[in-house]
Amino acid sequence: MQFILSTFSKRAGILLCLTAFLFSAGFVSGPAYGKPKITKGDAAIAKRSAKSYIKLRVVDKAIVQLKIALEGNPNDMEARFLLGQLYSDKSRPDEMKAEFDLVLADKKGKRKYGKKISPFMMMWWQRNYNTGVKAIGAQDFGAAVEAMQKAVLFDPDKALTYKGLGVAYLNMGQTQAGIDSYIKAIDLDDKDPSAYVNLGRAYMNSDKPEDAKTCFMKAHEMKPDNVSYLRDLANAQQRLKDTAGALKTSEKALALDPENLDILTMAGQTYLIGENFQRASELLEKVVAQQPDNTDALYNLAASYKALGNFDKAVTLFEKTVQSHPKDHEAWYNLGRIYDEQNKMAEAVQALQMVVDLKPTSINGWMALSRAYARKSQTESGSTASESAKKAQEAFNMAESLQGN
Repeated sequence: MQFILSTFSKRAGILLCLTAFLFSAGFVSGPAYGKPKITKGDAAIAKRSAKSYIKLRVVDKAIVQLKIALEGNPNDMEARFLLGQLYSDKSRPDEMKAEFDLVLADKKGKRKYGKKISPFMMMWWQRNYNTGVKAIGAQDFGAAVEAMQKAVLFDPDKALTYKGLGVAYLNMGQTQAGIDSYIKAIDLDDKDPSAYVNLGRAYMNSDKPEDAKTCFMKAHEMKPDNVSYLRDLANAQQRLKDTAGALKTSEKALALDPENLDILTMAGQTYLIGENFQRASELLEKVVAQQPDNTDALYNLAASYKALGNFDKAVTLFEKTVQSHPKDHEAWYNLGRIYDEQNKMAEAVQALQMVVDLKPTSINGWMALSRAYARKSQTESGSTASESAKKAQEAFNMAESLQGN
């Protein structure tokens, strides 16, 4: 019994010593060795295996082997190029690009594989660009921006991409982003007049007519026979109050296309602003004859007739304008003033009352209404005359109040 206990005690001591040794700092157990290090020799074998899988079109296994190869030899540009190719085949373009970027960042890799990489980047640029174009056609401008931004990643030097971004941003109301995109597009390709025109129109929407004029002039220089560009240029000149320049541009456009209704409308407005009312009426009559519902042309022709003293024709056209656009306070104002000139005071009061109802802050509207009521009172008697005189004073007081403010 004593012997047995003694032997057990010795064994226990040995086990305790062994346990202490196993867990001492100097001993690493099996699992703590971690993943075996992949040598360059292992990497070479993995790459050969990958190439075999590629020949057999077993893409997933080829990808696994190439990852092993690159873990053992990160500088193997051939393995990276092959892996990028396979990612493209698997429609994983972001991972493809990551591998190709590393290849192109390596001097030797770029020299050897640069030309081979280019078609893959072009393909993915084109796919994303086409997706963006389709989204623009479907008026899904958010999706268009997303696709175009992806296209930029695969080729940042394509002017077409930035033009697409410009269209999408402008249609989303993000004018400055649209302007920035078109500026970038022009930096990459300054030979496209339409890019200058679209940039100019964006500047017009941003109330920057001087910048817009510069763009339209550039487009006109590149395509001097394009009447649309001349129309845009004349509009910018009008906004800048360059009436002489706008008239000159209008005449150029008319010489190129004398029957173009858009050009006739624009030129007619320009002559109206330049106070050549006879010329304005001649041009605008041609427009109204073919487009009797063109409210802009109707209004401007009516204003031309009014300036020429042809009140009957002016009234007819202003009446048409307010019938189709009953909230056009300027048309009501002109109509009221003509009624006043024609001594049709009841009609004048009614029209001018519409002006101040639609635009209560119109000083001219309140002054014209005061004058109309005052003149109306002179044709009346008794309480009716007193009431008109009272309203004339009230309208005058309102105008004075607005002027004070």
